[in-house]
Amino acid sequence: MPTIKTSKEEILQKSLLLIWEKGYHYTSIGDLATTLGMAKSHFYYYFKDKEDLMKEILSYMLEQFTQMLKRIVENPELDTAGKLQKLASKMARFYDFNGYSNGCLMANTALECYTQKAKMPSEKEGLMANAELESVGKEYSFLPIVRQFFSTFIEYLTRIYGERYPTEEASKMAIQAVQEFEGALLLTRLFGEENYLKQALERIANR
Repeated sequence: MPTIKTSKEEILQKSLLLIWEKGYHYTSIGDLATTLGMAKSHFYYYFKDKEDLMKEILSYMLEQFTQMLKRIVENPELDTAGKLQKLASKMARFYDFNGYSNGCLMANTALECYTQKAKMPSEKEGLMANAELESVGKEYSFLPIVRQFFSTFIEYLTRIYGERYPTEEASKMAIQAVQEFEGALLLTRLFGEENYLKQALERIANR
């Protein structure tokens, strides 16, 4: 396979899309190398293993998402309604990957980690169980980034709703909005119907 010069950010962007589509556990280093058009040795120049890559992908996604929220919330030219409309529009584009059918990468990753933990074999199975336990423990380390993603989402939504409502009420509304949004992404993924997501975004913008 011919190698190509690829920046680390480009690797993160392309790898993010592939893992978003296939899932973390179903994406191999070989899949990533093929998608990126590079030899595996080039991949390992940037990342020590797939876990290292995934942490950087999630951190990259968190950073991009946070910067988007920050630009909207701190834009002096937007009133509260304008911020909410802008946010809804940005969220629609942020998740517009393959017709929204892949859900939320952060939520998918957390679910995969929890599922793997639940399937962990007992210690009676010896070395295989210990190896599985170690693997699950590493994948479980993704969760702090995932939690930070959703905490950040709630925090910035609370700041916007706080322009209209008392802080406590704004916080409850933000949490409810994030719950509705994630539920809508799940339903969209299950049924292939974009209206679930569009309606959730409309409710976020019109609170």
